[in-house]
Amino acid sequence: MSCLVLCAGLLQPWGSPVHAAPPAPLLAGFDADPNSFANRWSVLYFQEAFRRLGMSIQIAYYPLARRTALVDSGEIDIDSGRVRAYGDAHPKLVRVEEPFMAYNFALFTAHPTLQLENVDSLRSAEWLAEYRRGILFCEKALKAAVPAERLSDISSEEQGIHKLLAGRTDLYCDLEYVVSETLRSPDIKDAARVRKALSLGSVPIYTYLQPRHAEWAPRLAAIFKKMKSEGLMEAYQAQVAREMGRAP
Repeated sequence: MSCLVLCAGLLQPWGSPVHAAPPAPLLAGFDADPNSFANRWSVLYFQEAFRRLGMSIQIAYYPLARRTALVDSGEIDIDSGRVRAYGDAHPKLVRVEEPFMAYNFALFTAHPTLQLENVDSLRSAEWLAEYRRGILFCEKALKAAVPAERLSDISSEEQGIHKLLAGRTDLYCDLEYVVSETLRSPDIKDAARVRKALSLGSVPIYTYLQPRHAEWAPRLAAIFKKMKSEGLMEAYQAQVAREMGRAP
């Protein structure tokens, strides 16, 4: 009898099932403005994708150059969206091979008479051009056509727009949706003067993972493909548009 009591007493601390602690959320890096239209629907999309993967994510917002540095140092688990060439420049990262979405790039100007037929016409012109650091598509396109003495880069889209309006640059390259969002800001005066001078094209945007999460890349690619087939991208965009008062 005493042995049974003793054995029961010894087993008591281990009598209840042990529950493993849930894994820590993965840190996902997004563009700097948490209130932008693109970020708001993208966050919903990523949260659902990683829920289906069985993981939770923590959202953090950074300027592109800062996000790049943190990804390179391994402090960010997920880089939410970059062009394919980003993987060539950062070969240690693991690309999710199903594109998350497509981004449109363009050159913008506040110059009333500036006209461009194509990017090659910048070779012989005297226009001053600029791009936002971290936008590799713009960097490659402009460096191929604009002499170094007429090309510069800046850290934020607000700075790029302000320099256009002040006449300090003639052309600014960035994502179309980023410029559209920036021009809605009350901090931008005379926003109506800024117009698109030239479309540069549309490119697929991919998600990148740290090598320690490489095993999830194929599963996440399949989840992205399934969610797109379900129309969830359009559904989240419509939801955020209504929340922001943009619905027709």
